Amino acid sequence: MKQALLGTFFTLFCAAAIAQNVNKEAYKRYVSTDKYGQSLDGYVVLNSGEKEEALIKYEEPYLLLDPTLPLITYRKKNNKEKAYLKDKIAGFYVNEQLYVPEHFEEDSSRWVMVVREGAIRESIVLIPNKPYDQPDYYTVNRLVTNTITLKAYFVGRLAINFARNMSSMIFDYAQLNKKVRDAEEEYKFLNYQQIIARYNMWFDSNNPDVIPYILPRPDYQKIIDNGD
Repeated sequence: MKQALLGTFFTLFCAAAIAQNVNKEAYKRYVSTDKYGQSLDGYVVLNSGEKEEALIKYEEPYLLLDPTLPLITYRKKNNKEKAYLKDKIAGFYVNEQLYVPEHFEEDSSRWVMVVREGAIRESIVLIPNKPYDQPDYYTVNRLVTNTITLKAYFVGRLAINFARNMSSMIFDYAQLNKKVRDAEEEYKFLNYQQIIARYNMWFDSNNPDVIPYILPRPDYQKIIDNGD
């Protein structure tokens, strides 16, 4: 019991320490604050996979990613406004970023910014420091999600007992799974992106056309060879 309490206190202490040292400017790597309120070239991805080109109103992340708020667009031909309910679309692309709804195994979802598509998708979650008000900044969290099984981990959580956690995401690729579980060289946490690339390449080879890529398919071999 004493060890468990010490472990809890240590976890809370680390969390507090991390919170105090949040890089409040990091989120600006992923958004363009100077473009808020502008109408930018982009497209909306319908559930059918069809893309509709449009000018999209570029807003702060807490507005743009709110599933309850519509996506405001303007038709290029006549500038007529059109709003899309986010639960009726598969994603949208604006300011050179793809946004999609990420679904999780506990039957929940949230909108994320895609880093790399695939059977295991890598994405960015921007969490506002003020959940119910205009935020001063956003914390940046990297997320990996098996889009088939809906198993997902934030990268920080993935690192804790990495072999077990990653194994749960790649269980159907037996050879790769064993290398990760055995913690072989180049199959540890620091190599998680290469592991994901290996899995995605294997998955696409064995399950062609299952993953509906919106952007050009990533060069997984290049990631494996050179890292991210």
